[in-house]
Amino acid sequence: MGSTLTANLFPSLQSAYHLPPSGPQSVLAASVYLLGFMFGPLIFAPLSESHGRKPVLLSGFVLFILSLVGSAVAPTWEAFLVFRFLTGTFGAPPVSVVGGVIADVFWEEGARGMVMVVWSGATVVGPLSGPVIAGFVSTGGADGKGLGWRWSFWIAVIVAVVSLVAVVALPETLADRLLRDKAARLNKEAGRRKYIAPADVNRGSFWAFLKMTLSRPIRLVCSEMLLGLTCLYLAFVYAIFYMLVKIFPAIFQGIYGFSAGMSGVAFSMMGLGTFIGAGVALWYATFAPSVSAKHPKKREEYLRLPMACVGGPPFVLSLLWLGWSSSPDIHWSVPLLSMLPYGSAYLLIFVAMINYIADAYVVYSASALAACSMTRSIAGALIPLATDKMLDSLGVAWSCTVLAIISAGLGVVPFLFIAYGEKIRAASRFSNEIRADSGRPEGNELTRSISAV
Repeated sequence: MGSTLTANLFPSLQSAYHLPPSGPQSVLAASVYLLGFMFGPLIFAPLSESHGRKPVLLSGFVLFILSLVGSAVAPTWEAFLVFRFLTGTFGAPPVSVVGGVIADVFWEEGARGMVMVVWSGATVVGPLSGPVIAGFVSTGGADGKGLGWRWSFWIAVIVAVVSLVAVVALPETLADRLLRDKAARLNKEAGRRKYIAPADVNRGSFWAFLKMTLSRPIRLVCSEMLLGLTCLYLAFVYAIFYMLVKIFPAIFQGIYGFSAGMSGVAFSMMGLGTFIGAGVALWYATFAPSVSAKHPKKREEYLRLPMACVGGPPFVLSLLWLGWSSSPDIHWSVPLLSMLPYGSAYLLIFVAMINYIADAYVVYSASALAACSMTRSIAGALIPLATDKMLDSLGVAWSCTVLAIISAGLGVVPFLFIAYGEKIRAASRFSNEIRADSGRPEGNELTRSISAV
């Protein structure tokens, strides 16, 4: 929700902070949030792999709430942008760390796939609610009477505080952290330092830790072809979503005369498509293991990627549908309905590719997912800055066509993985190290050994 909360707020922000009526400023609030979303995973994901999932999630979420409060009371545009950056930074752990939590808990591939569908669906539906809330809360419905833009953030604060209960209740899931806590408990009972957690053996200096872990997502995305191509595809798909945050008002407010609130409701159709896509993904997850078993050399590919292959074509077609049906001569429901296949395709692509990465990098899944989040955030922050100029130069129809053509080109990535995934994985050092393991994380074996002691 936080990333798109400013989607329909620019007229109010313009009035409050005396901003120019158009240009990059109109998407800057979302862009700086996503820049924070880029830096956050670089810090929090590696920390979660060494210090535990819960401390990172809890501390990040508390700071996220405080940053939302700062956004609500910011006296100047500059202060508002600083708090938006901090909100994005501290809002990163749920996206970059929860994938690691799922990988910690669900080792059976079918179960992990289903849980990832639910989690991915939540990460998609959340941003869809931002424009709806912002539109109606700030300006109201057709009468234009709302509570003001600051209340959009106060409502987000209320939702976040309620959600904090779930974070507090979440148990620790990282094996290394559980072993460290167990060793500390046993040492306390023994009255001396008798036990040491395996993760603390030969542990280097704090600065060595920072150098190794904080650079891991960058090293992964730069050295792993598997991850690099996935990040490239997801980054552009993600950027298109944030471009639609600007394209929607151009269509539904500019062409059809909707209010800001009603324009935000258009995102609900995308949300409905997301639920349909989630249903399809859950359906495939029930028999995906049997499908992948028929292709032992490409088991990982057939377990996850068919849904990305299914989602690619309707994703492209929905963009063409949206662009070429947005006309005063065509009823507004026609372009609106294009968001049904778009939402479904978006979720199928996202879930399939994220699951594929989680399978390939199990132990390092938090860092791998952080790399995905980082590249998505860069694309989501920078590419939408060109939306206004693109719309002015090309118009809605041809702008959507350009996006569709690029999406079609990148849509070959999952097909490429199915055809050559085995060879690509063979060149992946991290993936091969994990595959050579016994199929359980090191921490699980060590849990048994320390229990025996």
